[in-house]
Amino acid sequence: MLSAWYAAWPALVAAAGVLLVPGLVLALLAGLRGIPALGLAPALSVTTVALTAIVAEEVGAPFGIGAVGVGVAVLGACFVGVLALGRALGLRGVEPRDGARVPDTAGVVGALVGGACAAVAVARGIGRPDVFPQTFDAVFHLNAVWTALRTGDASSLTLGTVAAPERPTGFYPAAWHGVAVLVEQVGGAGVVSSVSAVSVAIAGIVWPLGCVLLVRQALGARPGVLLAGGVVAAGFAATPSLLLSYGTLWPNALATAMLPAVLACAVTVLRVDGEPGSDRSLGRFRGAVLGLGALPGLALAHPNAVLSAVLLVTVVTLVSGWQWIARPGTSRARRAAVAGAAVLLVLAELWFVTQSPVFATTRQTSWPARQSLAQAAGEWVLSAPVRSPVPWLASALVVVGWVAAWKRRPLRWLVLAHATAGAAFVLVAGSDGPVARALSGPWYDDSFRLAALVGVTAVPLAVVGLDRLVAAVVSFAGQQHPHLVGPRRRHLPEVALAAAAVALVVLSGGMYAGANSKVVGTWYGGHDMLGPAEESLLARLPELVPAGSTIAGNPWNGSVLAAPLGDRTMLYPHLQGSWGSDRTVVAAHLAAAEQDPEVCPAVHRLRLGYVLAGPVTFWKGDWRQAGYRGLDVGTAPGFEPVASGGRLTLYRITAC
Repeated sequence: MLSAWYAAWPALVAAAGVLLVPGLVLALLAGLRGIPALGLAPALSVTTVALTAIVAEEVGAPFGIGAVGVGVAVLGACFVGVLALGRALGLRGVEPRDGARVPDTAGVVGALVGGACAAVAVARGIGRPDVFPQTFDAVFHLNAVWTALRTGDASSLTLGTVAAPERPTGFYPAAWHGVAVLVEQVGGAGVVSSVSAVSVAIAGIVWPLGCVLLVRQALGARPGVLLAGGVVAAGFAATPSLLLSYGTLWPNALATAMLPAVLACAVTVLRVDGEPGSDRSLGRFRGAVLGLGALPGLALAHPNAVLSAVLLVTVVTLVSGWQWIARPGTSRARRAAVAGAAVLLVLAELWFVTQSPVFATTRQTSWPARQSLAQAAGEWVLSAPVRSPVPWLASALVVVGWVAAWKRRPLRWLVLAHATAGAAFVLVAGSDGPVARALSGPWYDDSFRLAALVGVTAVPLAVVGLDRLVAAVVSFAGQQHPHLVGPRRRHLPEVALAAAAVALVVLSGGMYAGANSKVVGTWYGGHDMLGPAEESLLARLPELVPAGSTIAGNPWNGSVLAAPLGDRTMLYPHLQGSWGSDRTVVAAHLAAAEQDPEVCPAVHRLRLGYVLAGPVTFWKGDWRQAGYRGLDVGTAPGFEPVASGGRLTLYRITAC
């Protein structure tokens, strides 16, 4: 299976470059080096891509590598200016102080090992780079990428018009789509292969680098800890493999993979009772600036990731506030003020989630509970939510990490954050009650989206657990063999921790790469929409349909994928949408073109020349399919067959 990816190396290199280079340039301009620069690079890259796409559309410029280069220059100047202002004002935390090279090297090695395990799992799960999951959401995303390529517009303010073509604007978070567009422009492997390359890069680059940065900021810049952080990042199927297949929620997967880096910045800024060296990599002011710089990318990858970040950052804020007011000498007035601010913060967030109009639409979505509360809680404890494979060694380390972290006062926020995310998952997965419905709006009442949060806190907890176990073994060995703990053996704990991380890779079969690949492959294996014969027909469309001619087709029969697979414009680029009057007439009455006087004028206005007709096999019986009955032209006069492939037949419209 992996041999099929050799030909896709340009797309893989392009994906790595798009997700690393713009943000790395910004991080370097901001004065960061090593893991802080690498860990924040993907999030800053996504911000650059998303904001550049919006500005390019506003000024009428085509979106592409050149526009992103300008965006890097502008954002870089902004970062440099803000940091210079902070330096001039004498603010603390402007300059990074921790420049240790050995920990950074160890962290890079860990990210490479963990990233390789995760990337292989995703690549094996996908199978071949030109394979796509035949799911409802994947249809929209593939068509949106193709549309952005064709129009040169990947703006989040207009991407929603893919499913509403007669509207001048339509918001849809387009950061992921912008990344995929750039990968296709650079790599030229085709829309589907470019999208597959982005998925591999999310798992192999964005996620492990962010995890290593979070581990560094939470636990300190020790080489063994950073190496373990990168390795352990690949061990949890729910993050990020699950969303790369289920749904298919590619944008949500990208946003979730960015969360560790954003949380690392928050920990740097908010921690009061920190571990020695835990916040020196960034400095508070620099961490705040770059963390805020990553937020637009997070929001424009998927807005619910911002709420996920808020959920976790709120825990850090409350714990830090408690530590601050618990300090000896803090006055009662200050304690009361901090407590009042904490209450107001929580109440404001509850209102925003449950009442604000921002999530009014998503609050209307309801998925039934898939299990009991007890089962959902058990899955979270085992780090295997929504019946994903149990990573036994990694989950055991997480449990040990709970205990060890709770005993270390500076790390209690980590335990509480993991428990809070778990409580949200358990509530949504195991209850259909009013509380669950009210709180789950930003996540579409979908337990899968919350399940994907498990790795964000499980990775550092597992590292804490592994570190504690290794420390116990080293201590025991030192008692039995005192010569091991002499001055010349001071590096033994770090060496032992690194060796344990390597052993973990071996004992878990590449950090459960086989099991994780099956999770990805779950939604990549179906042919409910298109089979090989239908895909072959769509691939031949450039030979059969002149450029500039539009094709109609019942999107539910698979013809909806003619654009990303066959590079021809489809009248209905999604399974549902707000199509406007002409498209609605064609959908309902095209087969009666010779009798209905409204049809041919609509055909001419839409520049419609062909029809892809055939029976529906995807979600048979869905009520939305009835609106396309007029596209069944197989026996209607005025339609000439051109070519067939499997269930689909291409007809030329002669009636008009």
